Amino acid sequence: MGATVNERFLDIVVRHPESTAFLVKSEGDWKSYSFAWALKQVQETAFGLRSLGYERGVRIAVLSENRPEWATTDFGAMAAGYLVVPLYTTLIPSQVEYILNDSETKVAFVSTMAHLETILSIRDRLPSLEKVVVFYPKGLEDDDFVISLDTLKEFGKGRSYEEFAQMSKQARPEDVATFVYTSGTTGEPKGVVLSHGNFMAEIDAIEPCVEGGEGDVTISFLPLSHILERVVDLYSHLHGVTLAYAESLETLGENLREVRPTHITGVPRVYEKIHGRIHEGLRKGSPLKRRLFTWALEVGRRFREAEASGSVPLGLSLKHSVADALVFGKIRAATGGRVKYFISGGAPLARELGKFFDAVGIRIFEVWGMTELTGAATISTPSEFLFGSVGKPAPGVELKITDDGEICVRGGIVMREYWRKPETTAETVDPDGWLHTGDLGHVDDKGFVHITDRIKELIVTAGGKNVAPQPIEYALKADPFIAQAMVIGDKRNFISALIVPEKEVLGLWARENDIEGDLIALCQNQRVKTHYQAIVDARMEGFSRYERVKNFELVPEEFSQEAGELTPTLKLKRRVLLARYKDLIDGLYS
Repeated sequence: MGATVNERFLDIVVRHPESTAFLVKSEGDWKSYSFAWALKQVQETAFGLRSLGYERGVRIAVLSENRPEWATTDFGAMAAGYLVVPLYTTLIPSQVEYILNDSETKVAFVSTMAHLETILSIRDRLPSLEKVVVFYPKGLEDDDFVISLDTLKEFGKGRSYEEFAQMSKQARPEDVATFVYTSGTTGEPKGVVLSHGNFMAEIDAIEPCVEGGEGDVTISFLPLSHILERVVDLYSHLHGVTLAYAESLETLGENLREVRPTHITGVPRVYEKIHGRIHEGLRKGSPLKRRLFTWALEVGRRFREAEASGSVPLGLSLKHSVADALVFGKIRAATGGRVKYFISGGAPLARELGKFFDAVGIRIFEVWGMTELTGAATISTPSEFLFGSVGKPAPGVELKITDDGEICVRGGIVMREYWRKPETTAETVDPDGWLHTGDLGHVDDKGFVHITDRIKELIVTAGGKNVAPQPIEYALKADPFIAQAMVIGDKRNFISALIVPEKEVLGLWARENDIEGDLIALCQNQRVKTHYQAIVDARMEGFSRYERVKNFELVPEEFSQEAGELTPTLKLKRRVLLARYKDLIDGLYS
């Protein structure tokens, strides 16, 4: 096994050339592509880029949805000694402009003609950009600035595997592999500089959690521009796991049933949506169906607790077999029926959500990290698992908590620097190599790490009380009637919240209670508000008096990434939401 991404890639394609690397749905059917096919694409892309005359170290951007060309371009650019700069497809032109200029990108790969138009609309403001390569050109005529991927690969044909391997092996662990730009929720995006060694340290770190190999199948649906999906996909490629690309988030459920993955990586919002759909289906069902589900869920929870203690009574085991056949098996079938586990990252997972899926028979392993840590720094595994925790430090990772509760990390996964930001780098990584994450948390007496909140998101009330908003939001979102919630209260006299109802669940409840109107009308209906007040009051049990939500407003429109209100991993952009709903929020305190 090699010490760089390039060496690991060569190893897997030589050992498993005919194994399936990719599954892609096209014209209604799933088509498979082998590692030998992937090698051919990577080799031609690498030599095609080299034919353009660029020296090693040049930046190559990718603006594309998840697809095989993303991966083969990534591997090809790194094999040729170039650095890959991922771009989110949701970025507006000015954001694309900033990243391309800051990174001094020479070549940009785009998936579609629509993304090409984005680049062309800002071309006059991109002095370093010299070439655009289009994966799927429609009606494109190559010119000096824009060419198709097929044209680029033609430039790279006729070279031998031996030449490719020799070129690939020139990379060293300390060589930079990528710039990954942060989402910029607290200012302009920062280019996180990650090396081949960072990637290798991260892949070794997550191995006990992912545990994938040849014969396993995973599905890629989070944006590859985010470090979580990129690392998990990279791990999959380098371990012979088959990677299926979901058509979209909207078709994810259908794609899961078709592909039947063995493990899935997502963010908490994805699992919240699955949980919400299950409860929506229950509300549509008969009273008998709801009672059966409630009984089965209780049996599932008791069974898991008994299993963890090492002794399952025969009677409980028999009940669980019935519950699994009548209820749990059908839920797992909706994910394809082969899922061994879920992986959740990007934000802490609500404890209740984890326990729900565990009772159903699918354990969610939490990981925690950040772009600056090449992904995950802590992991959960089958032998090291605790609800409400993000696991323990991954192999090769050191972790400490400062006196003020900040989590610091040291090890091979720590970034090299922020591109062209030496002062910010020095503020983030101290002289002893500890990266200050900005996350608050603690480590319990068994070594499990618990995330409290982000330092910058901590609420300080007018009375001087420190309130972490995320645990309160997770408690609210655990209720089937609540899709999203944002807790407010900084410099205010009490805590309040904006609550987005789960549209389908509320709609069913409203019809059952003879309440008419669209979602906007329902959010203003007093009986609906009274119903939600009871939900909020119940969810606030267990919180201190000063932490409890005293007032709230129902918001009919779901917070979205398209509106700039969520990050690509579906976390709240609080500053944006506070500005957008300023009048509504002020009304909560008037």
